[in-house]
Order: sequence, then C-alpha cells, then structure tokens
Amino acid sequence: MRGRTQTCTVKDGRIRITCSNCRKRRYVAVPGNVRRKSIRCHCGLSTTYNLNHRVYARESTCGKGFLLLANGRECPVYLCDISLGGIGFNIPPHYARTVSKAKELRLKYRSGAGSSMIRRIRITSLINNRAGAEFIDGKPPSLF
Repeated sequence: MRGRTQTCTVKDGRIRITCSNCRKRRYVAVPGNVRRKSIRCHCGLSTTYNLNHRVYARESTCGKGFLLLANGRECPVYLCDISLGGIGFNIPPHYARTVSKAKELRLKYRSGAGSSMIRRIRITSLINNRAGAEFIDGKPPSLF
C-alpha cells in the first residue's frame, strides 16, 4: 500500500510520523542532507515525507525592495519570502549579473508595519533570477 506525500519539520535530527492507516506514532532519525524520505509502517503502508530542515518558519510575502550595491547604485528586487534568519527575492534579469553567491550587500525594504528597513545580507543561494540571503547584521528581526 502507498500513502500520500506529507511534509514534516525536522527537529533535533528526527521527525515524528503518524501512520494514516493504523495511527501508530513513532520518531524516525533523518540525516541533514536528505530532503525526501519514504518510510514504511509496520502495518505495510508506505508514505513519502518532504522534510523541512529550516530553523525558522518562512512566511510568504510580496513587495518591492532595493539592493544597495557597492558602487552606490540601487538594484530593484521583488520580495518572495522572509524568516527570522533570512529573506528570498527575485532579481530582474538585467541585474542578475550584479549579484553573486557569498556576496555581502545591503537590502532596503518596507516591513509589513510600514517602517523602512535596511539590513545587511549575505547571498547564500542563487538560481536563475531567484536569490536567497541570510541576515548578517545583529538587528532584531522585523517580519511584519
């Protein structure tokens, strides 16, 4: 038998699963580099789990921001998601070559409360025009 795909958050290197067939609960250890894992219950039901290794919860957002480049120019970006530890955004194609992985920049955006924020970030992932960055300044996070 096959169950549906479910999403689990990894805490302390393990996930808590509940079989949808027999309702048996158990903890399963998962390595840090695994993103999908198929687990078979004692009753025979096999379920695939998408694993979320994030430390902080990610919230979807939309809005416009600006990357402040080293030469003093501003690059417009479109915010996609934000968490306590970082932010994800899209870069227009004609600005994509100005941003590279591990580069430290400043990001200017408006929080949901309407206050203007300038945060120091480090680009951690860059796939096509989508970038992910972590906050490297010591400011308290402002999600809303």
